[in-house]
Amino acid sequence: MNKIVIGLLLLLPAFLFSQVKEKELAGNFIQLLFANRVSEAYQLFDSTVKSKITEEQLGTIMPGIEKQFGKFISGIDTVINPSVNDSTRRADGENELTTFDFGCKFENGSLSFKIVVNNKQEISGFWITPKTDKVEYRIPEYVNIAKFKELEVEFGLPEWRLKGTFTIPRRVEKPPVVILVHGSGPNDRDETIGPNKPFKDLAWGLASKGIAVLRYDKRTKLYGSKMKPADINIQPEVIDDVLEAVNFLKARDDIDKNKIIVLGHSLGAMVAPMIASQSQTICGIVMMAAPARKLEDLVLEQMKYIYSLKETISDDERNFLTDLQLNIDSLKNNTLPPSTPIIGIPASYFYNLGKYDQVKVAKGVKLPILILQGERDYQVTMEDFNIWRKKLSDHKNVKLKSYPKLNHLFMTGEGKAKPEEYNLPNSVEIEVIQDIVDWVREI
Repeated sequence: MNKIVIGLLLLLPAFLFSQVKEKELAGNFIQLLFANRVSEAYQLFDSTVKSKITEEQLGTIMPGIEKQFGKFISGIDTVINPSVNDSTRRADGENELTTFDFGCKFENGSLSFKIVVNNKQEISGFWITPKTDKVEYRIPEYVNIAKFKELEVEFGLPEWRLKGTFTIPRRVEKPPVVILVHGSGPNDRDETIGPNKPFKDLAWGLASKGIAVLRYDKRTKLYGSKMKPADINIQPEVIDDVLEAVNFLKARDDIDKNKIIVLGHSLGAMVAPMIASQSQTICGIVMMAAPARKLEDLVLEQMKYIYSLKETISDDERNFLTDLQLNIDSLKNNTLPPSTPIIGIPASYFYNLGKYDQVKVAKGVKLPILILQGERDYQVTMEDFNIWRKKLSDHKNVKLKSYPKLNHLFMTGEGKAKPEEYNLPNSVEIEVIQDIVDWVREI
């Protein structure tokens, strides 16, 4: 997986830019895109996709990829999926869709270009994801699968029904339950990053010790093709679905309804105080790698850090940083047009999130709060943790702890943190699991 994509995957929202004949059309689109024939490529979209992405935005995709991944080297493989799922099903009843997944190798990594073609020979969906080799999930040593069971569940608002997994301990009557809230982007229920599944580690680790866990596929994962980037803000992207998860649990008789806890990671941790302010049901929040600063500041800091790992940076990379700095300066001055993308995200998203002061809101939360931080985390750094510590350490309801050897995924590493370590199979550290267990039992 490419350095930049790995580095930003948990922190930045990723939005949809959203058989022989169909494959030819998909392949032609890729060729036009790579040849910078943007206008021709854009005309292949159907009206729904055109309503979500402008021709100008489409034109920024390949230059951005080349800055981060280097030059295109070769195609790797093509996967055809004729089945229809919720992420490609159209509201107008058009169900004859085929998804093509084109694997493409670049100088610095590989990407999957996913293209959905309808039976009218139009492109109904288009998105790009990191491409990694499939690696079998490695069960952490602290997990005892005999101590819990898993149920496939579904909940949520009528238009945005979510699929998830409820992990519940065996032989524990009415256990406490933790809701896992993702970082940014279209995350699955396991918050899969390369071969690693930190949310699965947390769910299985906590359930092995008597705590139930609800995790689910994020709305942007299941319904990305239905969501317009310009209309997305933190309330529908994250908060509304967490509140629906709380309602789902309140209706169950196999848990302790007085001990429902929200555990957020990265962006999920950033908005955990907001969730606490909107819910009258939850009894505590856990904030893992919680940004205390504005999102745009962390974006710029991450990019500078990642480029600092290189011996030299190209003129294009240097210009990219300069442009990013200028856009963020304009954002802070409220002069950047809302539709202008910052790392592919409309400025409107940053404007909306910028109205939220997570530290101020957290100060007003009376519920127990546990704040955890990896000291090797370069995405949300110790600068953020120190802000939380300075502002909240005198609050008796707040407990803070950092871990010297852990990264953004709360997995152990050595030396200076690098994006490549997310490619190595690893597990959430047992100490983190135990600290959460101990805290839950105390509150």
